[in-house]
Amino acid sequence: MKTLYRSMWMAACLALAGGGTAPMVQAQPEKQETPQQQPGDRTEHENRTLLETLRANGDFTTLVKAIDEAGMSDMLSDGGPYTIFAPTDEAFARLPDSERQALLGGEHEEWLRKVLKYHLLPGIVPASEFKALGRPQALTGQLSLDVQDGRYQVNDIPVEREETRAHNGIVHPIEGVLIPWDATGLRPDT
Repeated sequence: MKTLYRSMWMAACLALAGGGTAPMVQAQPEKQETPQQQPGDRTEHENRTLLETLRANGDFTTLVKAIDEAGMSDMLSDGGPYTIFAPTDEAFARLPDSERQALLGGEHEEWLRKVLKYHLLPGIVPASEFKALGRPQALTGQLSLDVQDGRYQVNDIPVEREETRAHNGIVHPIEGVLIPWDATGLRPDT
């Protein structure tokens, strides 16, 4: 009898310790229809260059035309990485007529190139880093980046919240055109 109780007690202990013969059921992960993006994966936009991203958007036709006229297409296709503060078509439309004509009229290519380079920072700068950078050096001149009440700004011009990453940089749409200070005399009289 003692042996029977001892055997039953040992069997119970083994069952509780997982040594029993009852099969354990493990939950199987559900199959995912679409794979999740993993760190290091590129989004659709990140397979495009900055110039291709601007062209595909549709809100930057004036900017893309200006980039082409200034001979900077290769720079935004093959160069970088760059952060571009991209004025929308509406931003160019808000410029005074004389300023817009001087900039986009085709007669002042050096001035146009300087203005466009003032919209470019070397490297990739997401909006989350604006406050930390403060006053970064653009390709032609210094910019002022700020965050006030959750709103991003470059030289007091509002930056739209949606940034788009590209293969060779990042695009920040802005609601105005950045005009650099000019000590070189390139700026035409408007």
